[in-house]
Amino acid sequence: MQRLFATMAIALLHVAGFASTASAEKLDLSTVSCSQLIESIESGSEKDKSGMGGILYWIAGFTVTDEQGAVIDFGGLSKDFDKILAACKEQPKVGILTVASKYLGANATPHGSEAVDLATLTCEAAVKSSQEEAEGLGYILMWIAGYQASDSGNKIFDTDVFEADMHKIGEYCGTNPAVGLITASDEIMGEDDESSE
Repeated sequence: MQRLFATMAIALLHVAGFASTASAEKLDLSTVSCSQLIESIESGSEKDKSGMGGILYWIAGFTVTDEQGAVIDFGGLSKDFDKILAACKEQPKVGILTVASKYLGANATPHGSEAVDLATLTCEAAVKSSQEEAEGLGYILMWIAGYQASDSGNKIFDTDVFEADMHKIGEYCGTNPAVGLITASDEIMGEDDESSE
């Protein structure tokens, strides 16, 4: 369970890297421009790049369609993120959500053979993930946070809420290792959606 907590902290750092450049604990993703994406990617700072990577994974989860379900394909998303970056370089004053909508969700690259259905990823598998898999699991957790936020349509990413939710999911997974990570996030983050209504 400690490894899951550490991985979740890494996921938080992905966002905190970008959120700190925006001087916010809450980040309204509808206000993030392409120029901010470009600046973060081209800054040379690994923290900024990871932060924006986390934001892109959150957006990917937020924009997923019912037909796509809880399936993530890192290879396909990498291609889509490259398209978003290229489009942002051409239109730096446009919002990242606007540009992302052209390449994610219904317009995303079709899932390939390496796609993973997160509905089948158990808490136990997440807890037992290796240190080499920590960054990927961090991005998965960001994707799940966006996926859960899509239910309410809330485009504000709150690092404090995310950190609390990841801690609760870690505790939940520690006592329910056979439960799926998506089911665990439904149990914990679904509570957030219900309390915000």
